[in-house]
Amino acid sequence: MMWSTIVTITLFGFGFNYFLNYRDWLDWEKDLVLSINPGSCKTIIKDGGSEDVTHIGNGIVLMSTGFEFFGPPGQIKAVDLNNGNKVMTLNMSNVPSRTDFLSAPHGITTWRDPDTDQLFLYVICHPKPEDRIEVFEVLKPLTLKYIRTITDPKFDFMNDMVAVGRDKFYITKFARFREYNRYNLEMFSGMKFGGIFYYDGHKAREVASGYYMPNGINISPDKKVVYVAEWGTKTLRGFRRDSSNNLAEIWSTYTGTGIDNIEVDPDTGDLWIGSHPITWKIIDPFFGSLPPGQVVRVKMQDNAVSEIEIIYQDDGTNCAGSTAATYAAGKMVVGTVREQTVVCDVKYLTPN
Repeated sequence: MMWSTIVTITLFGFGFNYFLNYRDWLDWEKDLVLSINPGSCKTIIKDGGSEDVTHIGNGIVLMSTGFEFFGPPGQIKAVDLNNGNKVMTLNMSNVPSRTDFLSAPHGITTWRDPDTDQLFLYVICHPKPEDRIEVFEVLKPLTLKYIRTITDPKFDFMNDMVAVGRDKFYITKFARFREYNRYNLEMFSGMKFGGIFYYDGHKAREVASGYYMPNGINISPDKKVVYVAEWGTKTLRGFRRDSSNNLAEIWSTYTGTGIDNIEVDPDTGDLWIGSHPITWKIIDPFFGSLPPGQVVRVKMQDNAVSEIEIIYQDDGTNCAGSTAATYAAGKMVVGTVREQTVVCDVKYLTPN
């Protein structure tokens, strides 16, 4: 057999295997999802989505809105679950006079100082030419006082973060390339250029690498295990955190859905994850349609997965492109990449 024939057959074999894997990842054989509601659900806001959400206590949920790469500045809003799901745009003080301040607000995280009870908010933003982390103190009544901006040469196309101390956090790098065409090529190539970085208050260093579009990140209530949603492989991963803040992967679980941001229930340790149940439909907005939304609850035992259940699912009519979810005060808040925020009354949850 000629070498050219061998090479052709080999390349065809690799290509066909890639096609099969990519077909499964895109969910090409799926088109519709069945509606699943935990109770009465209502759209409460529809003005730029709520890419990430986080509960800060007392029924107050913060959310980043207006996510659009290199787009106009966005906002940080809050939902008061104890006051008729009232939506508030948070006032800001001490804000720098930059036209790209809060450009494309993305992943958010908070950290409360155990000594002073001060609450700090960290927001990933995507202005050109580099990503920034905007840091605020959350004051009462709900006001954001700008503290500082964190930059690092390694912060490029970052996605989500989890604070573990004052100006100390883990952060996911979604992709290597920031330029649109190269990013699309990377996404469709399946190359594992994503990673996880740790910022120690002064500089960032990579603590885990070789992942395909790592997305949401959070940490267990005891701060021992870091959870990462690897969107590109639909896999939830657990990493043991050591005293030097290095990470070692200890388990992985295939979820069968495009998992996005992760919120941790501080009481049960369960994970609430906004997900994309039909991956190929993430391009629907470019064609005038809306992708479906989904929320999964991941039950945890000893910081490892015991069960995954679908809490909420919608065909895109009421919740399009769900990216985040959190549970508080008997209600679930679901965020989306650009369309709307949904609040559901959760009537019943299966026990752990």
